[in-house]
This record gives sequence, structure tokens and C-alpha cells, in this order.
Amino acid sequence: MKTFNVYNNKNQAVRDAFEMLAANIYIQKTDKKIKKIVVTSHNPGEGKTSLAIGLSVAMANSGWRVLLIDADMRKPVAAKRLSEDTQPGLSDYLTGRIDLKDIIRETNITNFYFVSCGSDILNPIGLLSSARFEEIMQKLHEAYDFVLFDTPALASVVDGAMVASKVDASLLIVKMGSTKLPDLKRAKEQLQNFNSCILGVVLNKVKKRDYKLHYGSYDYFFKSERFFKNKKAGHIKLSNRVK
Repeated sequence: MKTFNVYNNKNQAVRDAFEMLAANIYIQKTDKKIKKIVVTSHNPGEGKTSLAIGLSVAMANSGWRVLLIDADMRKPVAAKRLSEDTQPGLSDYLTGRIDLKDIIRETNITNFYFVSCGSDILNPIGLLSSARFEEIMQKLHEAYDFVLFDTPALASVVDGAMVASKVDASLLIVKMGSTKLPDLKRAKEQLQNFNSCILGVVLNKVKKRDYKLHYGSYDYFFKSERFFKNKKAGHIKLSNRVK
């Protein structure tokens, strides 16, 4: 069995942003019983795969069992972030060639599991509409705290909307300075036409200077010397308490 090595982002500000997103989703999960989530975008190249991986890592680091499924069965395997070569995956299970337990892979992140897109197929829509796809939804519901589906862009094919119609909610990714408002509206309408609950919109690929404009103290806890400078100057007196 192959273990996928997932890149764990070392940028503390990025990691905190993913943790904030994971916490917001968890709050929604408590109220609405959200477990299965589609991560999609209107256009290709808006960063949904990287975001799905980063979000999965943040959830797993919080102690939740997370499964990320690559539901983009149209993109060549060589172009995948987590698949250097062909591995049995979603398409192989949906065609009945392999059991579910044989497509779930471990990663180097504790609690984070992954299912690849699988072998090349000619009819992804047929497989996503099959009884086998309904079965995998039911089987995974109790085994994991969160199941994330990375899907093709909505403007490219209908696959993402199909998957979105069968999960609890959808997360729509937009790229700062790139995604147009009309495209965002079309993506929203497409998801709504497929009766998908839109969990929210994530603004992705934000430049550092823009991020700091909204979160001016985002690096407050990263510079530990700020907590000790007053102590070194003798300004901290632990014995002074307010009565």
C-alpha cells in the first residue's frame, strides 16, 4: 500500500487561515450535521486542490478523521498533486473492479486519508450517477468525521455539480484578482440548480500585503520576544492582583 506524502505548509499565517476555515466548518457541522463536503470552483486554476489538501491537513491536525477523495476523473494522473503514478482509486471502485478498503490510502499526516481518482475512464458522469457512488457515500458516512471531494471546475464539466448534489454542502473557491463576479454568480446558480447547499465562499491566493490589511496582527504570536520585553525591563509584577 502506498503512503502519500502530503506537503504540510510551514507558513504559520497560512496554517492559521486553514485552521480558521476548519473551525468555521466545524461550527456549521454541529448545527447542520455536515460531514461530506465538495470543494469546487468555477474556473480551473483557482487553487481548489491545494485548498482541499490544506483544509484536510488542518482538520486532521485537530484530531478529526478526514478522507479526501479526488473526484476529478478527467484530469491525467500525471497532473495530480497526490498521484505520481496510477493507483487504484475512485473509478476502479465505481466500476466494480476493486473493494472500497483497497482504494483508501494513508498519508504522512495522522488522521488524514486519501482516495485517488483511479484509472482513466470514458464516462465519469455515468459512474457518478451509479448505485455504487450512492453506496460509497453511505459507507464513508460513519467511518470519518469529514469526507472532502475535490472536483473539476464547474465551468469545465458537470461532474462537480453532480457530486455536490449528493453531499451535505459545497465550498466554493474563488481566486483573488482573477475570478469574475459573473462567473461566481453562475457557479452559485449551477450549484443551486443541483440542490446543493453552499456552505460558503473561500477567497484563495490572497497576497500577503492584502492579508495584512485585514488581519494586521496576524503575526502577533509568531514573535515571542514581544511577551518578554516588558518582563526584562522589570515591568511585570505577578504579585500585584486586583482585589
